[in-house]
Amino acid sequence: MSPTHADCVLLLSAMYGEGHRRAAQAVSLALDGLQPPLPHWEEDYFEFVDHRLNRLVARTYVLSVRHVPLLWHAFYSGTSRIAPDSSIQRFLNGLGRGRLLHHLQARGPRVVVNTFPTPAGVLSTLKGRGEVNVPNLVVITDYTVHSQWLHPHVDRYYVGSDSVREGMIRRGVPGERILATGIPVHPRFSTLPSRAEVHAELGLDERPTVLAMAGAYGMIGGFPDIVRELMREDLPCQLLVIAGRDAQLRAALEALPQGRRASLRVFGFVEDIERLYAASDFVFGKAGGLTVTETLQCGLPMLIFRPIPGQEEVNAAFVADAHAGVWVREQADLRAAFRAFVTDEALRERLSQGSRRLRRPAAAAEIAKDVAHWHAL
Repeated sequence: MSPTHADCVLLLSAMYGEGHRRAAQAVSLALDGLQPPLPHWEEDYFEFVDHRLNRLVARTYVLSVRHVPLLWHAFYSGTSRIAPDSSIQRFLNGLGRGRLLHHLQARGPRVVVNTFPTPAGVLSTLKGRGEVNVPNLVVITDYTVHSQWLHPHVDRYYVGSDSVREGMIRRGVPGERILATGIPVHPRFSTLPSRAEVHAELGLDERPTVLAMAGAYGMIGGFPDIVRELMREDLPCQLLVIAGRDAQLRAALEALPQGRRASLRVFGFVEDIERLYAASDFVFGKAGGLTVTETLQCGLPMLIFRPIPGQEEVNAAFVADAHAGVWVREQADLRAAFRAFVTDEALRERLSQGSRRLRRPAAAAEIAKDVAHWHAL
């Protein structure tokens, strides 16, 4: 919705992966669903920093995660508990600060909702300096507690689980500022089409169906080799493999041979991915916060392999600890775990029950309702 006056909500996200934008989209739709709807608009925060630098850094992030994941892990771990007044945090809280201040003064939103940590810290600094007084609301898009999300002048946090809320309280965040709403996802994940409908549409049969994902930008290193290993098991199954926006990855996956009993279907970036969830018996791949949440919302078990070191490892542990999936840490164990998921229907059902217990279908609506409360102040 394009704003025409100052009485709006500004949503700040980022293009580093798809999850932050998908969370912002879910909140946006929930704001549209309020009675009356709450006017709002969305910005990629790093366009305030520099749009050319934004694309360069985004590309560098994808390449480092895919090819040098330990580099990302070092940064993630090194900033996990830094103080708000540390030199690194002060630097991060200065990125785009002048442009954001000008934008806020020019557009005058009533509320700001952040689905990426950097703008939350920048806005916290502006509030601490007394330069703005707009409510600073933050949607944490992983099942983790990390200093990059924690800032002194945040008015409300929306988090994915009670355990995250408790961890933030232990880190000194006042409990009244934290709502354990769940991570917001698109409402279409609550109204899936029938399995039979999607199977007929895609020409699938009744073999177990596996949805395999490397992320929107193909961020699991060596993904074609991993899929090749799974196909060599030649189990009676059908793999629906998503290559995301990476054309080279898609070509490499499409070049893989079909099995005698196992079949392979490759997709690029999929807008209506909920249809593939509806067709599937389990999800194989990485553990991004929104991917995990969408999978839980669909009541599917997860087989997680090579999560991004850092936040995705925490997400993987969250799923495994809740018996909603299995995190395979060693490649030597992957084929056996995959075989168990394909052949053991009782195992899939047990893990599906754990997945369904973690569902929070009202997350976006709860967040929108609370945003409306801040908007009315």
